[in-house]
Amino acid sequence: MENKKKKIIAVIPARLGSKRVQAKNLRMLGDKPLIYYMIETLKKSTLVDEIYINSDSDLFEKIAKRYSVNFYKRDPDLATSESMIDDYIYDFCKNIQCDVLAVANPTSPFLKTDELDKAIEHFIDNDFDTQLACEDIKTHCFYKGEPINFSTDGQHPRSQDLIPIKALNFAVTIWKSQSYIDNYETNGYGVYTGKIGHYSFEGLANVDIDWEEDFVLAEYLLKNMVAKDDISVRYDPVMDDILKSGKNIKN
Repeated sequence: MENKKKKIIAVIPARLGSKRVQAKNLRMLGDKPLIYYMIETLKKSTLVDEIYINSDSDLFEKIAKRYSVNFYKRDPDLATSESMIDDYIYDFCKNIQCDVLAVANPTSPFLKTDELDKAIEHFIDNDFDTQLACEDIKTHCFYKGEPINFSTDGQHPRSQDLIPIKALNFAVTIWKSQSYIDNYETNGYGVYTGKIGHYSFEGLANVDIDWEEDFVLAEYLLKNMVAKDDISVRYDPVMDDILKSGKNIKN
């Protein structure tokens, strides 16, 4: 991956207002505010050159200073519940020069740095203008009563044989800055610009805090997270004879 010639900036959008969870970016998750986790993920990256918090609230300038990242003051008109993501990203791209802009969602606290860097590498290696963050949903889905990733004509297909539905979660969305600017100025929008690719995250990286119950789940996860190597595989005693025999039980 040739990224040395490209200036990569990461932006954490952070409105103070939130209708679903009050001031969620400043709400404590464990012993840190929610926004802290994405800041730390970005700071550990070897690919990101600069980090900005983008907000209309001066409270986030204090957060930016506390954690030694940059602050970009967003116009209040671009920070209402009716504001469009296209507009505030265009505003940032026009005022802060970069080649690649990665918008990292602070409501994805369990995204790890290696996952972030792989997403950036995938964007650059494929020469996308836009890369959308997704979660692959591999289950039987309907839209307006019609199946969209399987057919009801015939036997019920196994879930492992389905083409996954890609659900956008915006954990880290990436653009070529100039492509975004050009498309916005020509067409009035930028999120879906040029050559569009997708990057699917896995596991806890897909936890997205939008609702009160999401915060409760995140608290449980944070309190009970342990390294995978520390989790022993256990079975009910009825499995003892099979396990001792070494028989293949995958099927």
